[in-house]
Amino acid sequence: MKKILLFVYPTFAEFEITVATALLKKKYEIITASLTKGLIISETGLQVQPHIELSEVRVDEYEGIIIPGGDEVHMKDADILFSVIRQFSEKEKLVAAICAGPYALARAGLFKGISYTATIDYQKLDCFPVENFVYKEVVQHSNIITAQGHAFVPFGIAVASYFGVANEHNINFYGGKGNMMMDKLLHENV
Repeated sequence: MKKILLFVYPTFAEFEITVATALLKKKYEIITASLTKGLIISETGLQVQPHIELSEVRVDEYEGIIIPGGDEVHMKDADILFSVIRQFSEKEKLVAAICAGPYALARAGLFKGISYTATIDYQKLDCFPVENFVYKEVVQHSNIITAQGHAFVPFGIAVASYFGVANEHNINFYGGKGNMMMDKLLHENV
């Protein structure tokens, strides 16, 4: 089974990647990686045990990397993360980040000459090319997808669409357009 790398770190916002991972899990193995193999506590207190350390990542073994939001202070000096991100980008593999996650992409130098979006305190924008920021829910430039934190559903659909695993049913379901199976049942019984 092909693999997708999910970077986890203290305070990562697990809700921001739920739609993406739910849609990907049938065709891709989601491998969690962190700066250390120690237990990671998410934004809501969930405990996650990473599969591997980032230093063990071999980019050729993965189809892409997803970086959720959280407190970017935990990524501030993560040179290994920035290196891994650059490797994914150079191999034209998916690099997807949401909310504060694009901070790591900016630190990796990925936003030179391309549009992006992020949800981050403006005082922390020193590494971002501000002129390339656009306020949209999701911004995609080739293999790079960024999203606002509140746009986790469109982000998940964009990531799944990138890999060709989104379909009309799950786009409608996660997009809040109703449960088509229930709609059909209701119409048959009216």
